[in-house]
Amino acid sequence: MSVKMTDIDNTRLEEAMQVYMKDQNKETLVRLVYAIQETKLFVPAMAAEKQGGFQPYIIKNSEGDLYMPAFTCMKKFPQNQKYQGMLKIQYKQCAAMLLDHPTLVQGIALNPFSDNLMLKSQMLELSRKVEQSANEQPKAYKVKTDDFRMIMRHNVEFHKIPERLFAQKMEFIRSISEETLCGLYQEPYAEVGQEKNYPYTKDDFEIMELSIRDDLSIMQMIPPSQYLYQTNCRELYIVWNPLTEQVGYYVIEKGLDSEAVDFHLDVFQEDGTWEKREAAPSDGNVMNRVMELFGGEP
Repeated sequence: MSVKMTDIDNTRLEEAMQVYMKDQNKETLVRLVYAIQETKLFVPAMAAEKQGGFQPYIIKNSEGDLYMPAFTCMKKFPQNQKYQGMLKIQYKQCAAMLLDHPTLVQGIALNPFSDNLMLKSQMLELSRKVEQSANEQPKAYKVKTDDFRMIMRHNVEFHKIPERLFAQKMEFIRSISEETLCGLYQEPYAEVGQEKNYPYTKDDFEIMELSIRDDLSIMQMIPPSQYLYQTNCRELYIVWNPLTEQVGYYVIEKGLDSEAVDFHLDVFQEDGTWEKREAAPSDGNVMNRVMELFGGEP
């Protein structure tokens, strides 16, 4: 492949990647997060007629998950692989593409044809949180435990649950129990080698399922109230029509510290996007409002 642009020196990042891939723990994770902060990456791109510019390529792994490929230097490009274009952009811009405009793309695949290190959404969130924390000292490689827990939980409630729900629908709904829900919340900890720091048990979760009519059912899931931070969810709702298998996903999200609203009602779409629809109704009215939004008044 011929690319007429200056190469990038990402030696520090590549070293951090190798250390992390050999031993995935909190220290190596945070070292990787700090190493990538100010870097630039090569991102394969194709013409985007609607935008009048370029849009990144998307690749799919063997499990069907979608990722945006990015390369740390020219020697990491795959041999004989041709792209319409190549963007040389800051990592922060890559992360913003995925975090600020949520889609089914689950993260960034760094050097997918060699290292193939997957930076999933929770790691992108963590890197953004570190960047925003002006008091953090990169040389110390420290991340506050509260921030870490917040990001791990956010990843489950805003990514893992809706992705599996809309992909598997009734199969996923039938699999839900306090035990499987607890296991789902534990997955992000396991993915970064932090199982021992997972703070919950199955007894911390509550589930209630109601069959309203032949064509309307709803499940309320109450995650633990312990370690409930901004952007985390107080309640989760799955609504479905058993006759058509149409499904919906809604959450009561804790507002940002800078916001006047304590809790939002968020609505998720099947394409992976979501919106803060409105301030959360009073406790006794949440379920009715969720069913109204789904399109089936009780």
